[in-house]
Amino acid sequence: MTYEEKIVQTLNRYKRMQGDDPLLLITVTDGEKRRIGVLRPITADFRTAIPECAILLSRWRLQNPTLSPTRFTITAERTEKWLDSLVIGNPDRVLFLVQDSDGNCIGHMGFAGFDFDQKSAAVDLVVRGEQGGAPGLMGYALHALIRWGKAELGLRRIGLEVLWDNDHAIAFYMRCGFLRQGLIPLERQEVQGETRWGVGCAEKAEKYYLHMDFPDERMRL
Repeated sequence: MTYEEKIVQTLNRYKRMQGDDPLLLITVTDGEKRRIGVLRPITADFRTAIPECAILLSRWRLQNPTLSPTRFTITAERTEKWLDSLVIGNPDRVLFLVQDSDGNCIGHMGFAGFDFDQKSAAVDLVVRGEQGGAPGLMGYALHALIRWGKAELGLRRIGLEVLWDNDHAIAFYMRCGFLRQGLIPLERQEVQGETRWGVGCAEKAEKYYLHMDFPDERMRL
């Protein structure tokens, strides 16, 4: 089995692409190794298994406009279609709900952008949508995601991209151990009445992504 096949097969199990697959959770522990929550994958049956999923994600996206420079009309129906096609239907992407110890959904995060040759991936869509849970839950959840990526997926490199002026998010990632690497220039694109931003040349850039990496020596978390 190739590394790519292993990743696709593993992510499909977590997304429960086969209806009889068991639900697989990732335990989140604090600095004292106490269980404070779980990462619950958004599964193919999310409409019935997590009926509030699309509404939550839509609300959290509206509340977090700095997540992405792209602007579009957000609805629960559109979010469902996005989950179907670009998360569940994407063989190298997975998204987890962050749940506290009482099962309340407070945010989400996942992996995307796999480079199978380099055995690397990008942390994707880190959002805190609700207050509550144990102190530091989102940071501990991110470390649980990284540990899972290392142990279960065999990742050797983990990075992420964040808007260069999102100081709050950058400070959070630095507290979690990520290091600044460099800026990626973005150019404005108008597509079907929507403003999107794609990688462009520095001379025309109006916005930037900051690329950050999780150091190799910390991959043993």
